[in-house]
Amino acid sequence: MPNIRIDLPRVHVGGSDAHCDAHIEVSAHGFALFLAPDAEYPMLDIDGTPQQLDLVVRGLQAALTSRREG
Repeated sequence: MPNIRIDLPRVHVGGSDAHCDAHIEVSAHGFALFLAPDAEYPMLDIDGTPQQLDLVVRGLQAALTSRREG
């Protein structure tokens, strides 16, 4: 399975006002946050089974849905 890249809007590291050209890459083993298009290593790497990662994505979707409805 090739990695899938998802660009992110306005990402910054806590304590800094500098914004990063960040993206998430989804692979067969999880997903990782890269803070630059040419970053060799991710800033955050989350491994998990497809079921575990599905719970994370569903939780994010539920949080976004509740914000729109609230």
